[in-house]
Amino acid sequence: MIRIATLALVATTALATASTAELRDTAKKLSDAHKDAVVWLSVLSKTSMSAEGDIPAQMKAALAAQEKEEKSEVTGTVIDPSGMIVTALGALDKSSMVDGQTVNTPAGEIKLSATSEFKEIKVITADGSEVPADLVLKDEDLGLAFIKVRMDSDEAKGVEFSAIDLADSAKGELLDECIVLGRLDEAFNREPSLLTSEISGLTVRPRAFYRVASDAVGCPVYLADGKLLGMSVLRRGKSGASSRGGQIQVSPVVLPAADVAKIAEQAKDAKPAEGSDDSGE
Repeated sequence: MIRIATLALVATTALATASTAELRDTAKKLSDAHKDAVVWLSVLSKTSMSAEGDIPAQMKAALAAQEKEEKSEVTGTVIDPSGMIVTALGALDKSSMVDGQTVNTPAGEIKLSATSEFKEIKVITADGSEVPADLVLKDEDLGLAFIKVRMDSDEAKGVEFSAIDLADSAKGELLDECIVLGRLDEAFNREPSLLTSEISGLTVRPRAFYRVASDAVGCPVYLADGKLLGMSVLRRGKSGASSRGGQIQVSPVVLPAADVAKIAEQAKDAKPAEGSDDSGE
């Protein structure tokens, strides 16, 4: 019995090792094919915050102090060679995670209002080039933002974009293995990154999305067979479900590729969104 159990353990270990090796091989192939489709976006924006109702002057002043121009960076994924990029709305536009939320404070429950004005958006390509772009479409429900490169700009001359295929996708199930493509930040020379994970949760209603252990946002997530599972976005908690101290709960989730593809069709013909500076200056 001991010998049989030992043989069974060896066989199971061998299968697990083979599976891991196959997953790593698929991950490397996906990275080689699509690593340049993951880019950084440099964003200069101004966010304004306020609250509804009668709130203490000190709190009003604290909210007003949040109104300032700020430069940030977020990863995005090229979905069309023409320069169409999708990213997580919550990472690009911080106000989308705050606007309309109800939080508990020492002064009681208040409802927040927030808006963002985009002064400048630049796409940082794999070779470090910076190309101007515009926000053309936001979808609050899906948590997506679509950015379009100004291909007629001087900076875009000679630049070619590698894109992923949203249509080459499949649905996932609980515990399916996943591959997350990403890109490290400037401190690590913006090199491509890879992470293997699994689907730990699946929500069907009111909106389908997957929970995959990863801190990447705006990046593509693939299944072990190489099919696209979806895009990583940020989802905020329900209004009033914030933790102590008025902190709003935000979680990274993976939105199914089919849902991204539907709204991407609308983005193709969309013009720069209201509140973005399209002057090019």
